[in-house]
Amino acid sequence: MKIDHLLLAACCGLLTLAAPALAAQEDTSSADVDRVATEEQLDEALKRFGYLAGLARGCVVDEQQGALEREVLDLNGSITRLFGVDRAFLFSSAFGYGTSIEVSPEECIEVMKNYELRVARHRAAAGGVK
Repeated sequence: MKIDHLLLAACCGLLTLAAPALAAQEDTSSADVDRVATEEQLDEALKRFGYLAGLARGCVVDEQQGALEREVLDLNGSITRLFGVDRAFLFSSAFGYGTSIEVSPEECIEVMKNYELRVARHRAAAGGVK
């Protein structure tokens, strides 16, 4: 009978010690879920930005395409420095896909406006990095 009480007391003691660790683990998993959601949002934003840049390339005249492509290369370099090569690849592959889409002249006005706005926001967030 005394051994049963001793075992019960030992189990209760272990549970008491383990409870804070279990609670911390639960908080950590919640933080991990938030971090993963943020990472996925960033990935999606970079894909949309690259796609928009690709669409913009189709909206400029041939003489301006070289300048726009240089700007996209600069943006890709900035993304590489800020977020790494994997994220820069997302941007550049989405750019490539966007270049394969034909945009009507009516849509080009909106595309170029959104592209310029997005470039300005990226440069401001990057601290003016060109």
